[in-house]
Amino acid sequence: MNSFLRTSNFLLAFGLVLSFSNDIYAIEFPKNNLLNEPKNQVQETRQVKQEEKQNRNAQLLIASQKGNLKEVRSLISQATDVNVRDEYGWTPLLWAAMNGHTEIVRVLLVSGANPNTRNKYGWTPLMWASGQGHGEIVRSLIAAGARLNAQDRNGWTALMWAWDGKQEEAVAILQSVAK
Repeated sequence: MNSFLRTSNFLLAFGLVLSFSNDIYAIEFPKNNLLNEPKNQVQETRQVKQEEKQNRNAQLLIASQKGNLKEVRSLISQATDVNVRDEYGWTPLLWAAMNGHTEIVRVLLVSGANPNTRNKYGWTPLMWASGQGHGEIVRSLIAAGARLNAQDRNGWTALMWAWDGKQEEAVAILQSVAK
């Protein structure tokens, strides 16, 4: 077999198309050939990893909301974003603080959750914990650096939320720290 045929057979094996006209040889590279497969596989792998990350983020929001500490720890161990937001700006820390999931709040804070995060209404985890009367969470958030005087869109602070919700323990904690 001459070298031209060997080369042609080699190129055809990779899905390349040869064209001959008037002593001009052209090679067309179809989109789906073996030479493009590694590139396609890398793109597909990236897409799958992105989808898996989005799925883990959504699972962390739900687990934090529902109080599933085991799931929260598992997801964090998989490098899930602890500051992920849903379409309304809610983060895992906001959900856990609002719902009184003290240990989840602590795990999220230790894992790097922002204690001053806000949802689209400007509410912070400290505001939610104060307004709901979750004293231990209020203490944990303050220890993590939550701003006491942060205001929501209506100008309310955590102390105002605690006072309005008749949450005496939270009011006492916030007043003692503010002195």
